[in-house]
Amino acid sequence: MSQLDYRLAQIDMTTTRTNSATAGYPIGVVARLTGIRPTTLRIWERRYGLVRPSRTEGKNRLYSEDDLRRLTLVKTLVDAGHQISLLAPLSAEQLRHRLESTTARLVEPGKGDTPPVRVTAVGGSMPERLKATSQIASAQGVEFTASFSSEQALLDDAATSESDVLLLEYATVHHDTLAKVQSLLTATGASRAVVVYGIAASQALQDLGSAGVICLRAPVPIADLVSTCRNVSRPGPPALATIETYPSEQVPPRRFSPEQLVRISTRAPAIACECPHHLVDLINSMAAFETYSRECENKNPQDAQIHAFLSVTAGRSRAMLEAALQRVAEFEGIDIS
Repeated sequence: MSQLDYRLAQIDMTTTRTNSATAGYPIGVVARLTGIRPTTLRIWERRYGLVRPSRTEGKNRLYSEDDLRRLTLVKTLVDAGHQISLLAPLSAEQLRHRLESTTARLVEPGKGDTPPVRVTAVGGSMPERLKATSQIASAQGVEFTASFSSEQALLDDAATSESDVLLLEYATVHHDTLAKVQSLLTATGASRAVVVYGIAASQALQDLGSAGVICLRAPVPIADLVSTCRNVSRPGPPALATIETYPSEQVPPRRFSPEQLVRISTRAPAIACECPHHLVDLINSMAAFETYSRECENKNPQDAQIHAFLSVTAGRSRAMLEAALQRVAEFEGIDIS
C-alpha cells in the first residue's frame, strides 16, 4: 500500500466512524473538509456529474464517504493544475493513479539538497485535510510534521513538535488571537504562523498582519496552503519588533527652506527636462509624508513601529532628493543662498 493509499484509508476510517451516527455529510461540512466552496460543489455536480449525493426530505444534499474521498482526490488534482472536465469521468482508482504520477513529476532534481519546511497544523478540520495531500506537499518542499486538534494538545506535546511554521485554524478571530498565536510560537519555537479563519474582526486581522502573521479566509485550497507555508518561511524583510533600526536623529535635517524651494521652482531652467521643478515637487511631497508619518495617530505598538519606520524612510529619501537638487542647482547656476 502506497503512502497515499494509507492516508486515504485513514480518512476512510474517520468518515466511517462519523457516518455511523449520521446518514451523510451536509454540503457545509464537505466544503470545510475538502476546501471546495459549496457553489463549486453544486457546479461540479450539475455540469460534470462528479458525484451524486443523496437528498434529505427537505432536498438538502448529503454526501457519502465515497463522495468525500472522491472530492478530496479531485480537489488535490485540480490544485495541481488538472482540468476538472478531464477528471470527472475517471474512477477513484484512476484518480489515485493520476495523483501518484503528478506527485512523481513534481519532485525536482536536487530537491533533497534543501531542507523541507516543517509545518505543524492545529485545529478544526485541517489535520484531516492534510493527510490526503502529504505527498503533493512533500514534493513542493513542505513537510507536515504533526497535527493537533487543539492548542492545548499542541502545548502538551510542544517539546517534541519541531516546526518552522504553525498552520492554525480558527473559526473566529478576535482581539486576543494575536496573544494566543505569539504564545504558541514561543512554546514551539516556530518562526512564522499562518492563520486560516472563518469570521474575523477587522482590527484583529490588522494586528495579526502587523505582527507578521499571514491570515487566509477559509476555505483555502490545499495548494494555496502549501505555497503559503513554503513562501512564508523564506527570509524576508525584518520583523516589526526590530523594524525601527534607524533612530530619528540619523535622519538628515532639511537642506532647503520652503522659501528656497519656491525660488528654485520659479526659475526658468537651462535644461529642457525641467528637473529642478520636478525635484522640488518630489521633495515637498516626501517632506509632507515624512511629517504625516511622524504625526500619525498610533493605536498600538505595532502602529507606532511601522509609522516610525515610514517617517525615517521618507526622511532619508527626502535627503537623497535634496542632494540631487543641490547638484542640479549648481549645474543650472541657481543661487539658493
